[in-house]
Amino acid sequence: MKTSELKELIQIFNEAGLSKLAIKNQAEEITLEKQITIAKQLPPAAESTKPVQPASKAVSENQLVVKAPFIGTFYAAPQPQAQPFVQVGDQVKKGQQLGIIEAMKMMNEIKAPAAGRIVELQAANGTAVEYDQPLFLIQK
Repeated sequence: MKTSELKELIQIFNEAGLSKLAIKNQAEEITLEKQITIAKQLPPAAESTKPVQPASKAVSENQLVVKAPFIGTFYAAPQPQAQPFVQVGDQVKKGQQLGIIEAMKMMNEIKAPAAGRIVELQAANGTAVEYDQPLFLIQK
């Protein structure tokens, strides 16, 4: 790996707020790891101003929440001007692509874990998503 590529990887690692990243291929193996320490309590004025998401409705037994498997940017369509992969009311098959999460300059497909109907889209196109954040609600 070139030095410039390694510097870019370290920058992405730091910006993503990761604590550990391991990359391995046939030629090389790289592990980046940060020691996490618990910081002092911040004063109230310095706390995050990130808006709190409203509590989602209770999910019934025949509904399935599709969550983000990692942090990144969520895209509902393959290209900016293209139609979204799915919309509310669409029937989906198991394994059908629902969206994309871009993480570390890689596009990762989000697929339906089961067949059903899209009841709710819980992430907006082009927005940052957190690990385990609900993206879709599917009625089985």
